[in-house]
Amino acid sequence: MEQIEKALAEVKELHQKIVGSPAPKIGPEAGVPFPPGVDPVSYAVQEIEELKTWIASQQVGAPPSQVARTPQADFFLTGAGTAVLLDLPGLDRDDLRVCVEGDELVVRGERKPPQDNGDLRPFSLERSWGAFERRFPLPPGSGRPRVAARYTRGVLEVRVERSAGQGSESFSVDIE
Repeated sequence: MEQIEKALAEVKELHQKIVGSPAPKIGPEAGVPFPPGVDPVSYAVQEIEELKTWIASQQVGAPPSQVARTPQADFFLTGAGTAVLLDLPGLDRDDLRVCVEGDELVVRGERKPPQDNGDLRPFSLERSWGAFERRFPLPPGSGRPRVAARYTRGVLEVRVERSAGQGSESFSVDIE
């Protein structure tokens, strides 16, 4: 019984280390029968040792509270200015902000961290999450830019046209 308790404590510790939250309680109904002749305790201890070895080799640990992310962007010239396309899969339109600050186009947003919803529990996380900000210089010109933003299928497209007139001030842009 002591070996089982030790194995269970190690599993809980590994879960905390990998996922960053306490291990969920698992009832006896979640068990899977072992084939005849296989000692479940020895098998579990062996699996724990292999998992610890794998974690050490992969340098897997609890994800930090926030991972810096920089969405990839493509730049295009248009007839009247420039366009920037940013890959932002998995975000909702409400998670994004587009604005002009002085002579820069600023895109801010946040991808929420994965949640343990009972069915999908984080084990190894490669996709980045957290808040981000990208700044892009505006096209040359002396006037307030016209900026249009559209978010479709995980891609934010921002088109910028400079117009003649007064210098640019700071303002927010509605995203279609």
